[in-house]
Amino acid sequence: MATSGSSSSPSSPSSPKRQRVAPPPPRRTDMLMALPPDILDDRILALLPFDKLVRTSCLSRAWRRRWESVRNLEIELPRAYSGGGRALWRCARPVRFFSARVARRDVFRAARWLRALARKGVQDLSLEFSLAGKQRPLPGPALFSCAALVQLDLEQCDMPAAPPGFLGFPNLERLDLVYVTLPFAGAGTQLEHLIVAAEKLAVLNLSPVITINGGGVDTWAIRAPKLRKLYITMEMGDDNGCRIPMPLPMLEEVTISFDRLFGTQDFLDAFQNISTVNKLFFKSDKFNINMLEGITCKFENLREGGLIIDFGQRSSVLSLVSLLKFAPHIEHLYIRTDHSILDPVSSEDEMDEDSLNSEDEFDEDSLNSQDEIDEDSLNSEISSDLLASLKYVTLINMKYNSNQMCFMKLLLSKARSLQTFDVTFVYSYESNGRYGNACRELTECQKASPQVVLTAKVTTHGM
Repeated sequence: MATSGSSSSPSSPSSPKRQRVAPPPPRRTDMLMALPPDILDDRILALLPFDKLVRTSCLSRAWRRRWESVRNLEIELPRAYSGGGRALWRCARPVRFFSARVARRDVFRAARWLRALARKGVQDLSLEFSLAGKQRPLPGPALFSCAALVQLDLEQCDMPAAPPGFLGFPNLERLDLVYVTLPFAGAGTQLEHLIVAAEKLAVLNLSPVITINGGGVDTWAIRAPKLRKLYITMEMGDDNGCRIPMPLPMLEEVTISFDRLFGTQDFLDAFQNISTVNKLFFKSDKFNINMLEGITCKFENLREGGLIIDFGQRSSVLSLVSLLKFAPHIEHLYIRTDHSILDPVSSEDEMDEDSLNSEDEFDEDSLNSQDEIDEDSLNSEISSDLLASLKYVTLINMKYNSNQMCFMKLLLSKARSLQTFDVTFVYSYESNGRYGNACRELTECQKASPQVVLTAKVTTHGM
């Protein structure tokens, strides 16, 4: 009986199995791109440094031009950043703020920046130039095409000549010119017209504006009826022509140094026309003259007054007396000592009491800068009435010399409303032992105000 064999054919190689191909992963959602535009632009991209913002174009194709549409950019270029020109032109929206420190090699690049910024409607512009080399840098003429400017800050450069027909910056509210030179005849007049055209100008800083044009002085005026803050420095050897010939009725705060005009009617007119301020800081490089002598107008609104002078000589004390006389309601007195080469720690030249009692008989030109004063002399110059409203005293860079100590003890003994008295001494090797003695003298001296809080500190460098 035949047995039935298997119906399967002899073994043969099996057919290869088809491998399954894994499905592609789902596309990842770009979480940043998914954000609402106002959040992505205003709260993220607009806060990136400009060079980092431009680099977002490398993230993906979707990001390639995304940065260009960010609005109201505030661009502060780092010192080493050499680009910027092409990127500025690619900005599709207005640029609100632009700031850069311009190295000498980048002066021409800065001119290209200005052309782009003028097109982008920049509102706040700050350019600080490097002074390396003999020739001062000059901003490009495109500066005058930035018609939307609200704030302009130029440092360490020449003022360029405006093109014919330039009408100024009508929206300008703040102008800072720091170590800016007026290099051509009529540059001061151009600056005057720029200030006049800025009807909204509230803050003006000219610290300092310098002239290099030979010949006579090209006088120009500050005419800004809405000005609230004025900072102006005229270096002792340079009359830059600036004058304040008319009242500035809305002025609130002034820092002024007019050494070059001392003894002239222009000097007195300037103080007359700023007499509405409630803060006044006066700076002087002269070390043997009462610079405030002759000012007769009253600063009725003045509550905070300061002197930045070589304090400690008789003339500087008389400057303080003059300040107290024309500011009958002063509450905060600030004095910062700028020490000259002739500043003594002590002096052997003691003044005669009779000469101190009379300002009319006092010949300042004949005095040595190291004149010494004493408490009796100060008593004849400073009465308690002059200090009646004084509440706060701040003294910076004191050096423990006898004149300064005499003055400080006098204030403490006569200011009946005094609340705080803060003094910072400058440490030096020669005066190492004097700091403790000075603190002890001030702590133990007579005080007219029972509530005064005395604070004495020491610093190793001037402030």
